[in-house]
Amino acid sequence: MNGKSSFLVCFSFGTFFLLLTHVHAENITEPRKNANRSPFESWRSAYFCMMNTSDSCTIKDGYTLGINGVLNVHDSDIKTFCNDGCYDHTLAVLSCIQDVKSDFFFQTKQPVSYLQNVTDRACASQLYGFNTNVTTKNPNSATSLYGRVYMPLVSALTTMAFIATFGV
Repeated sequence: MNGKSSFLVCFSFGTFFLLLTHVHAENITEPRKNANRSPFESWRSAYFCMMNTSDSCTIKDGYTLGINGVLNVHDSDIKTFCNDGCYDHTLAVLSCIQDVKSDFFFQTKQPVSYLQNVTDRACASQLYGFNTNVTTKNPNSATSLYGRVYMPLVSALTTMAFIATFGV
């Protein structure tokens, strides 16, 4: 290699590595800008959406949306929640979660659309507060597995005992 081509190669690699120092893999403040998200990265982006807080939502305890998905606004506080910016901020957070992970479920087993509908209805009337701490039994959980396995297991064991006893 002569001097000019080695200088060009070194200069190209140097410029490339210099540009790489300013590359950031994920945007924590605006998770919607994170491109090509794997399932794990989309969960992280949804978490970063929830970490976006507002001063109007930190006034009361039940106003801030977390991973549990619980918003608890009393009847006396509904006008404050809806008119002082917390409702708009909550909708922005829910929209961000919907954009980065469309199949997101909170710990209460409720989807993002459930919280959007509850807050929309409550702020449309501004008469009654709301509490999104609703937990229902998940029919696909392991607790119902025992009931689904018990009868087939008993009938299989009974059949085997019948065959062994009578030699059928």
